[in-house]
Amino acid sequence: MKRYIWQPVAFFLVGIGFYIYNGVKWNTWTAYLPHILTYAVICGTLMWALYRKEQYKNKIK
Repeated sequence: MKRYIWQPVAFFLVGIGFYIYNGVKWNTWTAYLPHILTYAVICGTLMWALYRKEQYKNKIK
């Protein structure tokens, strides 16, 4: 599996884990929702950047 797929997905799963843990512990599901959506955008941007980096590296070779 390509790095641009597994790395952002792993980061996103860890973030979701913290979101679920804190939501259950402190009952703050709705308070953290904007943060997790922003985190999803950041992980998506990371995936796109790593994909473009790999394309650029393959184009140079």
